[in-house]
This record gives sequence, structure tokens and C-alpha cells, in this order.
Amino acid sequence: MNKLSLNSVEWKEFIIGDLFNIFATSSGIDKNKLKLGDGNMPYITRSDLNNGISLFIPYKQNNKYKIDCGNVITIGLDTQTVFYQNCDFYTGQNIQIVKHDKFNKYNALFFIPLIKKQMQKFNCGGNGATLTRLKRTKILLPIDEKGEPNWEFMENYIKQIINRQKSQIINYYKSQLSDIAYGGGIYKIAI
Repeated sequence: MNKLSLNSVEWKEFIIGDLFNIFATSSGIDKNKLKLGDGNMPYITRSDLNNGISLFIPYKQNNKYKIDCGNVITIGLDTQTVFYQNCDFYTGQNIQIVKHDKFNKYNALFFIPLIKKQMQKFNCGGNGATLTRLKRTKILLPIDEKGEPNWEFMENYIKQIINRQKSQIINYYKSQLSDIAYGGGIYKIAI
């Protein structure tokens, strides 16, 4: 694959609410009302840590709480936290869901810094973040020959970044493991 550059594609402005389906979470469970215990269902909050996951809870909660489906971006408007959720989850209160049929774990990651950057505007002049303001916000995206968002470019660009980071990590650890001190001598190991 050729090295992709953000300068190698055309960009166009899109209104977030026209491009995505954005809605309030289906669950929105107050943490005090959770059935705690061992579980494997992520409970997403407005925290900026651990991809927004506060804890893991049992799958079955109260029947009035619906599970939110994965492959979406979650947004805590008041905390400006934005994360990709790959699997189904429950949420705390005041979480918004951004959904698109073409999302996958790579192209969704392309959108996160773009959304975060635009949300910074909500801090200026007392204009707090609301769902309506988010839907009216514009973002620049790479486009294809039809003038539509270039999903393939976004996916491949993120894959390129991930692969570069993996290579850097592997090379670092290879350099660390290449010389091992043992019993006063240095022994080379093959990697």
C-alpha cells in the first residue's frame, strides 16, 4: 500500500447531523441503580479514561434498560468525551450515540479527533454542548470522486497509522531484547 497523506485527497464540509444518526443512549442507567457483580457488559460513562468504560456489569439489568448496540461512537457532551464502542454496552446518563452503517473500527477512529476538535467550540462564550448544536456542527472530511465521504481512505489511513505504531513498538522491544545481560556476559538472541 502506498503511503497515504491527508494532503493527497480532496476535502469537503459536512453537517454532522446530516451525515450521522445521532441520538441519546437507550440505557442511561444511574450508577446507583445498577445491579453490580461480575459481568462482561461494558458500562460507558462520561469519563475520559478507559474508552469511557467505568466498569463491567452483568448482562441482565432491569428490564426497563435497553442495551445499546456496538459499532458506534459515544459522546459525553458535557465532558467532551468521544470514544468508539465496538461491542454492545450500557451507559450512564447524558451519553449520545453517533451511528453510521459504514462505520467500522478503523474509519470510526478517523472521526473521533474531528468531532472532538469541533466540540471545543462549545466551550466558547457560554455556549455549552447540546445534541442540537452537535447535529448542526460542520466537519471537513476527505471525499471520493462522487463528493461523498471517502470511507475507504479513512479506513486505510487509520490502518496505516496503527501499522506504523506497531512497527515502532516491535522495533523498540527488539532493540531492548537484542542484548541480554546474563551472569556478567552479554548474549545475543535471535528474534
